Amino acid sequence: MLKIGKVLAAKLEEKNMTQKDIAKMLNISPGAFSAYVTDTNFPRLDILVEICQILDIDLNHLLNLQNHENMDLLIQGKDEAKVIHFMRSLSHKEREILMESIQSSIRIIEKMKDLKE
Repeated sequence: MLKIGKVLAAKLEEKNMTQKDIAKMLNISPGAFSAYVTDTNFPRLDILVEICQILDIDLNHLLNLQNHENMDLLIQGKDEAKVIHFMRSLSHKEREILMESIQSSIRIIEKMKDLKE
């Protein structure tokens, strides 16, 4: 599980807020928020976004996405997961060929969109 508790605790202290304060703002129990700070539970995405807004935290920073350590969090749905897992199974050369094909497909789709306008 991702570890976000230290960042949350530091931001709460910086904002001079208690876990009870933010839990009330999020409409969740103080115990639920405490579980996020102790890294024993992870918030739902909608709660996570609200936490970031309230505490003025960049979501990429919180999830450590800038270091690409948690990129799987960005996968949206089964189709994306299939594509990503397939790409990861390819050799470097195979991945280059696939990317060329995808870029060609994107250009074709963009041209089709232009024709519709």
